[in-house]
Amino acid sequence: MTSLLLGLLLAAPDAGVLLSRPVAISADKLEVFKKESRALYSGHAKAQRDTMTMTCDFLEVFFTPASDVQRIVAKGNVHAVDGDREAWGDQAEFINETGVLTLHGNPRGKQGPREVEGEVVTFVTGIDKLTVTKAHSRVKEPKDQRVSIDADLLTLEGTRNEAKWTGHVRAVKAKTILVAPEVTAHYDDQGEIDRVLARGGVEVTEGDRWARGQNADYDVPKGRLVVTGKPQAKQGKTRMNGTRVTFFTGTEFLEVENATTVIEVDKKKVK
Repeated sequence: MTSLLLGLLLAAPDAGVLLSRPVAISADKLEVFKKESRALYSGHAKAQRDTMTMTCDFLEVFFTPASDVQRIVAKGNVHAVDGDREAWGDQAEFINETGVLTLHGNPRGKQGPREVEGEVVTFVTGIDKLTVTKAHSRVKEPKDQRVSIDADLLTLEGTRNEAKWTGHVRAVKAKTILVAPEVTAHYDDQGEIDRVLARGGVEVTEGDRWARGQNADYDVPKGRLVVTGKPQAKQGKTRMNGTRVTFFTGTEFLEVENATTVIEVDKKKVK
């Protein structure tokens, strides 16, 4: 195995001081292209920087004129670990100065027990945060118990036990569907979603009933979903307005506070 401190790889005696964040590399094979300020590692390649470890099939390392590590491109079976965060993908790019790792090619990310997939997975070394674009939940629970959420962007905050979904958010549990511009999901200690807060114009549907309003608060274990902010509701042919609409998912029960009710009647053509 070839192993060395990357910052020293191409350094001349007067190359200057190393970055404060050196990167260690190991691989089966190493090729150095000094004139191009780059090196290629292949076969069981591994890079370590601070708390992050990344493994893959191939690593290409680019250097600054001072021979400090500037950028790393990883290809083939990329797997990165930093604390309780993990990410997988076909290809990744790591910027040493910022500590930002970006994964492409069927990427998926995991923070604690929460796992998602999307178009791009990004995290910064040493910061308990992970973002996923075009995010889709990866869930292991039975279909009628799980909460699946899709959105344009997901931000996982590990220290807060919450995830923020923004842009065309669609949350589904069994037959209940919630759509909104922004959703924050809170997790219990086992990583299961126990509460969902939606903002910015919410619509909830389940079978032949729906509710609309500015905000929604969904207590997942109890199956209770409360819509506020000029809410409206419909069940069958009955439409209702009020100050607060409460769904109990999986049941036919719907409650509207301070309700105004309109019952739709089929119009018959008069001859």
